[in-house]
Amino acid sequence: MYKISRTKLFRYSIIALVIINVTIVELNIGVWVKLIQQRSYIASDFTNFYTAFAIIWNGEGSNLYTPGFQAQYQQELLNGYFLQQSVLPLPYPPYFPIFFSPLSLIPLDTAYFIWTLGQVLLLIWLFHFLNHYFENWNKHEKLLLSLTILAFWPLALTIIHGQVSLLILVFTTQYFVSIENYRLNTAGLWLAMLLAKPQSLLMPSIMTINKRYWRAGVIAGVVGVIIVIISSLILGYQLWVEYIRILPTLTGYFGKYGFYPDLHYTLRGILSNILGYSHATIINSISMVALIIGTIVLIMLWKEGIPGNNPKFKLYFSFTILLSAFLNLHTIPHDDVILILPVALFYDYLRINNYPKRAYSILVLISPAVFFVAAFSSFNFFGIIRPPVIIILIFLVWILYYLMKEFRKPSKNGIIT
Repeated sequence: MYKISRTKLFRYSIIALVIINVTIVELNIGVWVKLIQQRSYIASDFTNFYTAFAIIWNGEGSNLYTPGFQAQYQQELLNGYFLQQSVLPLPYPPYFPIFFSPLSLIPLDTAYFIWTLGQVLLLIWLFHFLNHYFENWNKHEKLLLSLTILAFWPLALTIIHGQVSLLILVFTTQYFVSIENYRLNTAGLWLAMLLAKPQSLLMPSIMTINKRYWRAGVIAGVVGVIIVIISSLILGYQLWVEYIRILPTLTGYFGKYGFYPDLHYTLRGILSNILGYSHATIINSISMVALIIGTIVLIMLWKEGIPGNNPKFKLYFSFTILLSAFLNLHTIPHDDVILILPVALFYDYLRINNYPKRAYSILVLISPAVFFVAAFSSFNFFGIIRPPVIIILIFLVWILYYLMKEFRKPSKNGIIT
């Protein structure tokens, strides 16, 4: 009886998954084109941003976080098109709409396409960076990584909605490269840029508690203060006070204003499916405790002085970003575009250390299909766990396994660390 060797089986699996991912890329483009034809993008997050841009530009900044004023402004901008949730509240700090406010001088539709062009340019930069950074990969590995990224639904979602998740990925990537090469001043600048989405700032900044990287944390803090001061001079410090005040309110939205935690691929999403929206307080409390525990774990992890040229640095950073995305209280599906970085870095770690990577390659190539199907299906494992959560948990456990493996390695003096 003819038996297929493991090598051939792996090759056939890769070919099949490549075909599936190419199909998903085509479907992603098709969904975006359909939404453009129907003009459905005006009910996306970009309308939220554009409203904030217009409020700032027209001198109404003091009402930036006033829901009623935002709703009225959005309806006027949409010219008769009514949002199902009545208003899309702004969950971003004041300086963000200040920077982009000139876009409000352009009609909404044109501004959306300009914004989309900016996202495409960021994506081109990302591919250029990955091709250069992973220069030791063979061309097939680079091609498969690029295909997986293009097929990844969170990427399509962030472009369709006009979100900033791709920008956050670029900031995080630049921060990683800078701190890896011990360019701490530059690393601090990129870390400060994550203030655009504060929930993405917490765990990456934890690594700066290490005495090797403390200067990056100081620079980030100084730049952050400067940003707050400049934006306060333009709009008044009260807006920052208002922004800090509304953050807990946004976390408390369950099933309204575009916030649906049960659809999120996070611990909070799992809890929302188990307990239901009626137990919002319990869900948020457990999620906050888990976030605190995760923070403590990372503080202990980064106490070790790891130089950037040590392959372990990639492993630690991958775990940090992945854990941050899973435990964050406000990681929406399009925010999972950040997973591209830790997944690629962990593969590089396996490659550098000559660890088995075939199974990991299969998992990476399967991921886009899982995320895509989940986006258009209500299926949950056991009725409570979204399929992408399983993928994320597998990645976390896989990385954790190698973290434990690193801890068990003998040090130079023969003592197990």
